[in-house]
Amino acid sequence: MDYHELMIAGTGGRGILLIGRLLARAGMYKYKHVSFFPNYGPAMRGGESECTVILSDNFVGSPVILNPAHVIVMASSMLTLMEKRVKPGGFLILDSSVIPAKVARDDITIYYIPATEKAVSLGDNQAANMVLLGAYVEASKALTLNFVEKALEDRLQGESKRSRLSSNKKALNEGAKLMANYDL
Repeated sequence: MDYHELMIAGTGGRGILLIGRLLARAGMYKYKHVSFFPNYGPAMRGGESECTVILSDNFVGSPVILNPAHVIVMASSMLTLMEKRVKPGGFLILDSSVIPAKVARDDITIYYIPATEKAVSLGDNQAANMVLLGAYVEASKALTLNFVEKALEDRLQGESKRSRLSSNKKALNEGAKLMANYDL
C-alpha cells in the first residue's frame, strides 16, 4: 500500500497552507485518494496554522491525524507540540534558520534544514516553505519533484506569475538537494 501522511505547522503568512495545497494537488497526479485538511485560527497572519495532507492509493477514512508519520515545522511556537505528536519511526523536518531548539526524541529522525537562510540566498525570502516542501519530497519519496512542479505551474499561470514560478521551482530543487546531501 502506498500511503503518506504529513502535517505542516507554523504561523500564518509563511505559506503553510500553500505548500499543503500544492502537495495535495501534486498527489492527485499519482494517488487515487488525496486529503487536505487545513486548521488555523482567526488571526490569518501570525496566528497558529497547520494542515494535514494524506496521499493514498486506498480510501482515506478521516483527514484528521493526531500522530502523523511526517511533520514539517516552520515556527518555534509549534515545535514542542509537533515534536510530541510524530509517530515513533517517523520524521520531523524543521526550519533551523528560525528554530534554534534541538529535538530531544531519539525514536524519530530529525532534519534541521536552514530553509529561510537558503531562500534568502536564492533572493526570495518568502520561499522557505518551498525549500521545506522540496526537502520533504526528497525525504519521503512520496512523489517526484516533477509532480510538484506541475502543480506549481497549474497554480501560477500567466505572464505576471512567471517570476514566482521560477523562484519557487528553484527553491523546491534546492530543498531537495539539501535533503539529498543531509548527513545524519
